[in-house]
Amino acid sequence: MARIRVALVVVGALAATGCATGPVGVASSSAAPDAGSTGSGSSSLAPCGQRVVAIDPGHNPVRIESFDPVTGAAQIDYPNGAEDRNVFSVAQQVQRTLTARGYRVVLLKRSPGESVSYRERVTRAERAGAALAVSIHTSPGVNAVFPQRVGLYRSGAGRGGKPVRIVFTNAATAAASQRYSAAIAAARSKAEGHRVSVRDNNFGGRAPLWAGNIPIISLIATNTPWVYNEFGPAGGTGGSIPVPATALSKYARGIATGIEAALPTRCM
Repeated sequence: MARIRVALVVVGALAATGCATGPVGVASSSAAPDAGSTGSGSSSLAPCGQRVVAIDPGHNPVRIESFDPVTGAAQIDYPNGAEDRNVFSVAQQVQRTLTARGYRVVLLKRSPGESVSYRERVTRAERAGAALAVSIHTSPGVNAVFPQRVGLYRSGAGRGGKPVRIVFTNAATAAASQRYSAAIAAARSKAEGHRVSVRDNNFGGRAPLWAGNIPIISLIATNTPWVYNEFGPAGGTGGSIPVPATALSKYARGIATGIEAALPTRCM
């Protein structure tokens, strides 16, 4: 009986601190997933302990046009001039800050010159056990954070030319993404000195990109909460136009502070 009492005390203590002894499962969406959905019964939502954060510096040094082998979504990525190095610099700054504060940080692209598809980036995040993944982009005049939401989609011509529509359905992953997105947007707003909104994206009229309202990387990251960022400071810089180093530092500080707020390193 003494052994049973000890076990009950230990389990109760873990529950009180919010700590878990293993991976946290993700509940399925209320809609049953099919071949055109991204629902799943598992997740990269991490238990307490050292937090693992994946940082995704946007764009690719060479053009990629392929179909995701898991969902069938069109993976179209390309170089974008100054943005490639600007966002990699921001990613490194975020990595240094969070590492110093007790996080394990994984860069999903190891250098500006490494070619990595969206699926490979998602796989790297999953293999690392990331509790959160953050994509970093710049675009003139756009200061926004794009979360995962149930019902967001992308559609277009799939392999063989047949119309395909893929919908995000994992409710637990989406809920976590929205919480983290709000925290990061708030921290960015303060650090950058302007409002950073949380909203859905819009890929209409951007052929050959598929139409829809969620970034492809966020769509195919079924089990990892993903927060996709765009930054466009005053002066019309961003995208292929270089962003000043001081502005990039504010962007990095906001993202790092937001991640800390969203995902504390200690059990609560």
